[in-house]
Amino acid sequence: MKLVYDQKDAVIRFGAEQIKKSLTSGGQFVVEQFSGRGKPADPAKGIVIDKQSARRGQPPKYEPQSFRIVRAKDLIRVEGSDSRGVMYGCLELAERIARGAVPGDGEEIRQQPALGIRGIKYNLPFAPFEAGDPFVQNEATCMDLDYWKAYIDMLALNRYNCLSLWSEHPFHLMVVSPKFRAANPFSDIEIDRNIRFFREVFRHAESRGIDIYLFTWNIRLIPEAAVGLGLPEAAGDVGDMYGELIHRVGQPLNRFRAQSEVVRDYFREMVLQLLITYPELKGLGTSASEWMDGSGHEREQWIVETYVEAIKQSGRDIPFIHRTNMQNAGKEIKEMVQSRFDPDRFYISWKYSNAHCYSHPEPQFEKLWGAWEGIDLESTRIYYTVRNDDVFAHRWGDPDYVRAYVKGMLKPYVKGFYWGADGYVWGKDFQHVDYGHHTWRYDFERHLFQFQLWGRLSYDPDASEEIWSHLLKPHYGPQHATLFLEGLRQASKIIPAVNRLFWIDYDFQWHPESCLSQVSGFKTILDFVDAAPMPGVGVMSIAEYAQAEHNGELESAAAAFAETPPDIIRILSEAAAGTKAAASRLEEELGELRGGHAECTLYDLLAYVEMGRYYERKFTAALYLNRYAASGDARFKEQAAQQLEQAVHNWERLGHYWSLHNKPYYMARVKQTFGYPYYLDDVKRDVELARAFEG
Repeated sequence: MKLVYDQKDAVIRFGAEQIKKSLTSGGQFVVEQFSGRGKPADPAKGIVIDKQSARRGQPPKYEPQSFRIVRAKDLIRVEGSDSRGVMYGCLELAERIARGAVPGDGEEIRQQPALGIRGIKYNLPFAPFEAGDPFVQNEATCMDLDYWKAYIDMLALNRYNCLSLWSEHPFHLMVVSPKFRAANPFSDIEIDRNIRFFREVFRHAESRGIDIYLFTWNIRLIPEAAVGLGLPEAAGDVGDMYGELIHRVGQPLNRFRAQSEVVRDYFREMVLQLLITYPELKGLGTSASEWMDGSGHEREQWIVETYVEAIKQSGRDIPFIHRTNMQNAGKEIKEMVQSRFDPDRFYISWKYSNAHCYSHPEPQFEKLWGAWEGIDLESTRIYYTVRNDDVFAHRWGDPDYVRAYVKGMLKPYVKGFYWGADGYVWGKDFQHVDYGHHTWRYDFERHLFQFQLWGRLSYDPDASEEIWSHLLKPHYGPQHATLFLEGLRQASKIIPAVNRLFWIDYDFQWHPESCLSQVSGFKTILDFVDAAPMPGVGVMSIAEYAQAEHNGELESAAAAFAETPPDIIRILSEAAAGTKAAASRLEEELGELRGGHAECTLYDLLAYVEMGRYYERKFTAALYLNRYAASGDARFKEQAAQQLEQAVHNWERLGHYWSLHNKPYYMARVKQTFGYPYYLDDVKRDVELARAFEG
C-alpha cells in the first residue's frame, strides 16, 4: 500500500503514523512517498494525505479542523485545509481500517468539530490549589517527559486540541528574570533544565495539534518568592483555605498583596517572561477572585496592570481567558478587560456544572445565577469549565450521558470547554496496588475510556455506537468488549443520579464516590434527610415528596417535576441490577482472560453494584424519615433503620471489592482518607441515628 503525505508537517505525520500502524497490523506492506511543495501525481492505488491550503484571496476549502475522506476505486484521499483537520481525517481512516470499515468505492466521509476547543483542565502539582496525595504523588511524574508524551499523544488520538495547565504559582518553575532573580529559589542550572523541559513538553503538544494554555488563580505567592521580593515569608502563605486565611474579600493578607507595588511589578514581569520564553504557549487565563481583595473595580484593575499589560508588552497576540469564579461576568470585566482585546482573543470561562459534571447533562446555573447579565453574548466567547470531582477511583463510561452533555453545550456563544478535576491528577496510578492485574503505568490509562468519550463526542456528538466497543477491545478482547461497555454504561448512571437528589455545589463540600466532605466528614443519614436536589433541572426533594404525600397532594405536586425521589431510587436500583447482570456474565465468561484491565474493571463494576444499592437504601431511608417527620408514625423510623441495616452490608461489600485492588490515599479537596472500610462505623451509626430521629 502506497502512503503519500508531507513528512515535514509533524501534526500530519502523527496522523499518517496511525494509518501505517493500522495497515501493518492488518498484514499490509506500506511504501511511503513524501510530498512537499511539488506535490506528486496521485498514484493509481494507495492513500494520499493532502492539506489543501487556501489560495491567496480565496476562502479555505474546508472549515477549521475539518476533513474529507473520499475513495475512488483503489485510491483513498484524506483532505483538509489545516494540519489538525488532516490529522483527524487520518485518525478516522486509521480507525476504520482497524475495525474493517474502510470506505467503499465512491463513498465520502466528512466531519467537522462540534466544539472548536476541546480541552483538558489539568491542575499541576506545583503550588497546587490544595495539597493531598494526588498532587504529592505526582510531582515527579509531572517532571517526566515520557509521561507528558504519552498523555499528549492520548489527547491527540481522542481529538482534544487544548491542554490547560493550572497552578497557583508556576513562575518559579518555568521562568526567571534578572529583575527578580532572588524570588526564584532554583539555581541557574535547575532553572535552565526546567525551561528546557517545559519547552520540550510544549513543542510535543504543538506537534500533536494541542494548544497549551496556562492558568493561575491570580495573586498567589509562594513563601520563597515573597522572601526574595523583600517581603515577610507569611506574604506567600495561604494557611488553611477555609480557616483563618480564607480566600475571600476582607482578609488582611489578600489586601496586602493586592496593594503591594512590588508584588504587582513581580507578576507583570513573570507573565511577560512566560510569554517571551514560551512562544508555544497559546493562551493565558486567570480570575479576579480567590486570593484577591477589594472592590470589583480594584480587582479588575490589578488584572489589567499585571496580566493584560504583560500581554501587551510581549507583543504576543494570544487569547486571554477571564474566569468568573466567585463572580459573574459583569460590568467591570466587560469595560475594563474585555474592551482591551479583539473579540476573537478574549474569552470568559464559566463553571458549567460547578464541581459535578456527572449530575445532569443540561445544568441550568447560567440561568439560575444570571451569569451573562450585562454581557453581549453575540460578541463574547465563552469557554465552559467542566469539572469531574465526582469519580476518581472507579472507571466511568456512559456514552449516552456524555453525548447529551456535549449537545447541551452547543450554544452559539460557547466556543469550547476543558474538563478535569480540581482535586485529582490522572498521572501516576498511586491508588492501585502494584501487583496482580496491574499492567499499566499511568492513571489516565486506567481511566482511558472516560477520556475517549469526552474527546470523541465533543468533536462528533453523533459518533457511531460501534466505535465504543472497538475502543474497548484492546483492554477487554473482541469477545467481551460489548459486555464491558454495557456494564460501564449501567454503572455510570449511579453517580449522576445520586448528585441530582443530593446536591452540594462544590467538591470540597461533597464527593459522591466516597460519601465524604471536608466540611463535615462522612455524610450521614441526617444530611440525606435534609438533602437539597440539584437546582434548576426539575428534581423534587425528598422532603417535598414526603410532605406532599402526607397532605394527599402528591399527584399534582409531583407533576411539576421531571424526577421525584422514587424515580431516582428506581434508577439506582435498575443501574445496580444492570451492572450486576453484566458483571455476573463476565465472571462466568472471562476464564483465563481474567487479568489486566478486564479483572480490574470487573472489580469496579462489582463495587458499583454495591455503591448503587447503598445509595438506593440510604435515599429510601431518608424518605421514610421524612414521612415520619410529616406524620409522626414511628413505623417509618423502623423502616428507615431496616433500610440502613441493609446498607451496612452493601458498604461492607463495596469496601471488599475496593480493597481487592486499591489502597487508601489522602484526598486533596475533601481532606479525608479515601477508603470505604475506614468509614464502616459511620455507616453503622446511621442505623442508630435513624432510630433516634425526632424530625
